Amino acid sequence: MGTLSLLILSTLPAASAESPPVLPTNYDQTVYGDFSVIGNTVTACPVQPGHYPPKLCHDAQNRVGSGPSAQNNGHPMTWADIDTDPVTYNSSSGRLTIPDGARIAYAKLTWAGNTGGLTSVPCGRGPIRPPGSPKQQQISLKINDRGSLIAPDRYTEDAPGDLTHTDHQFYSAYADVTGQFRGITGPSTVTVGNVWTPQGFDCFGGWSLTAVWMFDTAQPAAPARKQIAVYDAHTRVFTGRHRADARMPSIKSAGGLTRLGLAGFEGDWAMPGDQFLINGRNAGRTDNFFVSGADGHLKPAHANNMSVDVRTIDLAGDLLKPGEAGANLSFTSGHDAYLVANIVASSGRPELVVTTAMDKDVAHPGDQVTQSVTVTNTGSAPAVDIRVQSDLGPACAENIPRLEGGQWAKYSCSRSAPDDDVKPTATVTGQSLVGDRLSASAQTFLEVIRPGIAVTKSAVPNTVLSGQAVGYTIEVRNTGDTLLSGVSIDDKQVDACDRPDFGTLATGEAKLLHCSVAAGDEGFTNNVTVIGTDKAGRKVTADAHAAFTVIHPRIEFSVRPSTRAARAGESVTFSVTVRNPTPIQLGNVRVTGTPSACARDIGTLAPQQTVEYTCSVVMRERLTISLTVTATPFINGQLAETRRDTVNLTASVIVSLVEPTAEPPPVRKSAKTDRTENAPVAAFVAGLAAISTFVTVGAISATARSKR
Repeated sequence: MGTLSLLILSTLPAASAESPPVLPTNYDQTVYGDFSVIGNTVTACPVQPGHYPPKLCHDAQNRVGSGPSAQNNGHPMTWADIDTDPVTYNSSSGRLTIPDGARIAYAKLTWAGNTGGLTSVPCGRGPIRPPGSPKQQQISLKINDRGSLIAPDRYTEDAPGDLTHTDHQFYSAYADVTGQFRGITGPSTVTVGNVWTPQGFDCFGGWSLTAVWMFDTAQPAAPARKQIAVYDAHTRVFTGRHRADARMPSIKSAGGLTRLGLAGFEGDWAMPGDQFLINGRNAGRTDNFFVSGADGHLKPAHANNMSVDVRTIDLAGDLLKPGEAGANLSFTSGHDAYLVANIVASSGRPELVVTTAMDKDVAHPGDQVTQSVTVTNTGSAPAVDIRVQSDLGPACAENIPRLEGGQWAKYSCSRSAPDDDVKPTATVTGQSLVGDRLSASAQTFLEVIRPGIAVTKSAVPNTVLSGQAVGYTIEVRNTGDTLLSGVSIDDKQVDACDRPDFGTLATGEAKLLHCSVAAGDEGFTNNVTVIGTDKAGRKVTADAHAAFTVIHPRIEFSVRPSTRAARAGESVTFSVTVRNPTPIQLGNVRVTGTPSACARDIGTLAPQQTVEYTCSVVMRERLTISLTVTATPFINGQLAETRRDTVNLTASVIVSLVEPTAEPPPVRKSAKTDRTENAPVAAFVAGLAAISTFVTVGAISATARSKR
């Protein structure tokens, strides 16, 4: 608690138009926040009638009636006591509402009542009094379930010399209760008790709470800073002096909204004629400003509580001149007498907020991109001399002479996207009409991507026989730095390798596709195209190809006898020739058949290789030779495994058997006969040998489909 001080109004400078007394300042800060004020009475209508029936008092609480019967003057007021605490003789409650997440930066409890010290006025003549004195009385303060006793930091009562014979003596006091609100946020129920005041005719008593709430940074509930100043007061309007003046220092209008909160006591709703003036103008815009209505009252809940005014008003924009510190306050009355014991003001400041965005989230190096910048004044006061700069360069700077509260301005600038990701920044500076420096910055993000896709294709085996299956392996890889979607594979020749929806590929990811085709009579080169789409919508492509060859293995085979006819016992020699006329290596080359003497296991025949050998057979009868050569081709370095891949050729040769020729008998010459010349007779039988060759080549026949 602060140091208790006793202030007597007569010690203050006399109020005058030239130099009104300056109100002491309890708090003055510029924060992201505002103030809330609540209050309530601690008096109630009587049960027993006084000058008027109690019903008229209750009607007045609902603002029905007029004259003294609608004022506390005409009723012996009693204490209201809404809590169940036996320690309190009076009590009432209010509802304090601050935004969730805000904290109380400053809280001030103000209370006031009659001193009961003058016997010449109704509230001083024989009323029921509380124990002790108002100066020493501690106040009971309960915030939700947290209670404490509060002693006054300042206590003031009217100087007797300022009172006329019709004036009551009022007192006021306040205490700094910021500590009691530590850790409390959001709505709170505040209960105040033991406000010292008598019971009786024309008695009043009540309290008000001023709470300054704030955030550390701008929030939706407080988008801009405000200067908030809380002032102490004991400004009294008497029945014989109908005007009181005071000077509210330090508060400066920046041309925006200014709010004012006041706590006044003993203002009568049923007695019009009082005004609240700022710089000589009617700020309250009414001739009955003090009407005993308290904002935030909870229990009791009366429109006219007959004790305390706690209210907030918005000041017209021209009441306070921008840049000037402070204002003159005046409180006037027709016949009412009242006390002003607390004043709080908040004056809005401009707040510049900048947002920036790119016209696209993703771009490629060199793409044209546009950065937009929006500057908003989220405060209630004008901002001037505004300059905006962005990372896109000096050509994108912008000057804005003035933005009123709530106004915004937008501009944009374009350039080529850089090679790497970038975080473009926009910075705004300016000032308020009172010279407050303003600045804000915002940053956005542009992702610069380099998409890439690659494809490889292989055919296995790449050398085949007609009709043999050729298997393809297609690998698609994301070689860029961004996700690819809608990946497709288009094979130009083989439908089985088409994939219109191959899914997505993450950065660095590779996927395999296996497909096959049956080889035809000829091989071909197979082309494939892959397409992917990056997150910016750009398509990337790649091509690959694979080829296979269809081979047709053959073998040449001949058997030549040394003679086509022979006599029994003669030897016939056969020349056997085996030749590989193709570029394909042949293995398992064997010559089989009859006679067995001509069979051979040749083994391997290289491309274009010829193997020749001879074999002999002794003739015993007509000879038929049938020899077959077989071979298996090498395909892709391996011997073909199936019998249908075997190459074979058969050669057949017939050698005829020749019978021996008989010798003719010798012819004798006679001496006496004529000389006769005998011609020899020769008989020759020749056997013709017929040679026939039959060739069979086993192969696979298949045709590969060709797409156009």
